[in-house]
Amino acid sequence: MIRFLMIWHHAVAFFCVCIMGCATFQSGPSEPVAAGERLEIAARGQLRVIDRNPEADETILLIHGYGSSTASYGPVIPELAQRYRVIAIDLPGFGKSDRLAGDYSPDALADVLAAVLDAKKVFRAHVVGHSWGASVALAFARRHADRTAKLVLLSAFVFDDQLLPFLRWARVPGVGEALYALFYRQSIGERLTLNFHDPSLVTDEVVESVERQMALDGAVAAALAAARGMRFAEREADYRKVTADALLVWGAEDRVSRPAFGERLLRDLPHARLALLPGCGHIPMIECRGDTLEAIRTFLGGMN
Repeated sequence: MIRFLMIWHHAVAFFCVCIMGCATFQSGPSEPVAAGERLEIAARGQLRVIDRNPEADETILLIHGYGSSTASYGPVIPELAQRYRVIAIDLPGFGKSDRLAGDYSPDALADVLAAVLDAKKVFRAHVVGHSWGASVALAFARRHADRTAKLVLLSAFVFDDQLLPFLRWARVPGVGEALYALFYRQSIGERLTLNFHDPSLVTDEVVESVERQMALDGAVAAALAAARGMRFAEREADYRKVTADALLVWGAEDRVSRPAFGERLLRDLPHARLALLPGCGHIPMIECRGDTLEAIRTFLGGMN
């Protein structure tokens, strides 16, 4: 049996090499980014950072989900920016940010966000994280508690029990490379549909946009590295140590991160409340934009 497993493991690794040279990080130039949205961070290269209403007294830091970008917050940024300074970041490996080799764990990405705030001369911010981005937001609240004002977690993906077998297999050397080389960019439309209660929101334009992002040089390697960093079981006990006031916003029809996980996180966080949005799936800031803004408005103390 051991001999068979060794042969199988080497066969998979060889298969991976033959298919796509395995998952390799970005080797070419950075993606074009407007001068005002381009920020260089040591060891991470270029980051795309949207910065709206920089004269505001309070700042909101927006963190997108896995395989996504700042585009997921597009529907809510204009209204949030009426009162707050809004800083939204394409995390390393995603969107128009560079896809370089490095640590893609939530802890490491939380430290990247702290470096971005330093560059923007912002000490403290309200932190908003969606899906996997909520794990980065929680890491930021743990590692930079003095810099975290209030915490908003949208359809959080932060528990080991939420990980699909695909994400668990990604941790296995050779196997993860083969899986991602073969399947990461497959059936994108079907996977996107799972995110919405209303499937009509998944238009051809949306699918094509995501396909373009996933086809970028280094995108598969970055996604794999991020998947391997989802070792939530090692951090779940630390959620009880988060001292910031937290709002959990959840779609009642969320099929990616079921509402039961919202109830569980509500029990784990010492100072949390839960807003359950009816008729809403996994991306509330798009599908239930008005209700999401209202929940955030009430929690943060009102918006004009």
